[in-house]
Amino acid sequence: SLLFLIGVGCFGPTSNAFFLRQLLGDDAQIKIFEREDVGGRLREMKIGGKSYDSGGSIIHSENFYAKALTEKVGLTVEELKSSGAGFYDGTKYVLKLTGASFKDKFKVLGRYGFGLRDLVSEAEKMLKRLKRLYCLQNKQVAFKSPVELLNSTSPDFLKKVQMTMRQSLKSSKVSDLIQNELVAATLHTNYNQDLSVNAFVGFVSLAGGLVGNLWRVSEGNFLLPPKLAQQSGVEVVKSNVKSILPSASNKGYTVTYSTSGDAEDFETEDFDAVVIATPLHNADIDLPAGVDVAKNTKPFQRTVATFVNGVQAPLVPGEENPGDILTVTSKDELLFSSIGVKGAADQDYNYKVFTKKPLTDEQINKLFSKVNQVKTVDWMAYPKYSVPDTLPDFELAPGLYYVNAIESVASAIEMSCIGSKNVALLLYQYLENVGNVDPSHVCQAKEMSSFKEEL
Repeated sequence: SLLFLIGVGCFGPTSNAFFLRQLLGDDAQIKIFEREDVGGRLREMKIGGKSYDSGGSIIHSENFYAKALTEKVGLTVEELKSSGAGFYDGTKYVLKLTGASFKDKFKVLGRYGFGLRDLVSEAEKMLKRLKRLYCLQNKQVAFKSPVELLNSTSPDFLKKVQMTMRQSLKSSKVSDLIQNELVAATLHTNYNQDLSVNAFVGFVSLAGGLVGNLWRVSEGNFLLPPKLAQQSGVEVVKSNVKSILPSASNKGYTVTYSTSGDAEDFETEDFDAVVIATPLHNADIDLPAGVDVAKNTKPFQRTVATFVNGVQAPLVPGEENPGDILTVTSKDELLFSSIGVKGAADQDYNYKVFTKKPLTDEQINKLFSKVNQVKTVDWMAYPKYSVPDTLPDFELAPGLYYVNAIESVASAIEMSCIGSKNVALLLYQYLENVGNVDPSHVCQAKEMSSFKEEL
């Protein structure tokens, strides 16, 4: 089989290639077509003599695929330690945590009471239910849409996608204080959005702060995609793709693309199946007439990451800045969504500031008392999560698949892996004429009690 993957996503094209190689074996020819280097939104940022991830910088301890793939390609898992956090309302810190878990628990309890326990319990349940999806994929169950995937994993997941985070929390009688501070802060930091997002992505955002631990690839998360491409034995072609249309000679697709950068210099190639692993809003590709592009396209949230080498000015006069500054719900529009200390640099310190639009020089000089160097990454980072919403399909047409459909549920490295595995299974079933497995016949409670994830 000759397979075509077009990718600008972070993990989508390379994790999909890895899973395809597992399913189809060494004889399958797999090509990844990228406009730039593989990795998409996972990029390296160098500043102050140090290197960082500009996007997709943290991974949860319960994210099985991400961890297993990291170890598979010989990279190292590094647990992240908290250096303290401050929750800022525009004028003051409503809560400051030191990173010392015992003391922090008393501070959180003192401000929010025992109401936080139900939130922690709900996040734990969500992670536990997600294990059923790993089991289903291990049994080679595939889904043609995220709606099918969510409902088969847990009907509660689909309910969460159909209500806002604020609606979900109100129905659970979570206090306005917890909603507007702790929950809002995680959403501002992780998705640059507020409590109007769907509740599923809201709990994905919360899980990292409430349950388990966070980690990163010690060598840099940005190394995962190229390492996966190498491990999978795929050919990576830098190109611009013009069209993916039904082939006149077989049941596959004819892809028209340019590797020269010349708008008039195109070549064509036939493929047995095609995987699109880039957001359709950004693709600008002619697709078959039957593909509903409007249904499968969502607006994206602009996010600007400004890296600064220098010295941060006190945000609140007379108070020392915490390691991470998270913003809570405020009646006024705040200058930033979050500020994090990345660490000591060759000179002074490096910081990362998340905003919804680029900072002016005046604004940067307001936040920093000394500025040696500034670098900016401005990108459409995640879908805008609205309710009600129409979710895209994984299968756009027979033999034509869309990994990024999973992003409409929640955008995260692990979600990208889940979408990639699902599309790999769909494509495998399509090429090998293999029937799907009924999800109601596998991974029931008795089996789940002894289930262990396997890559």
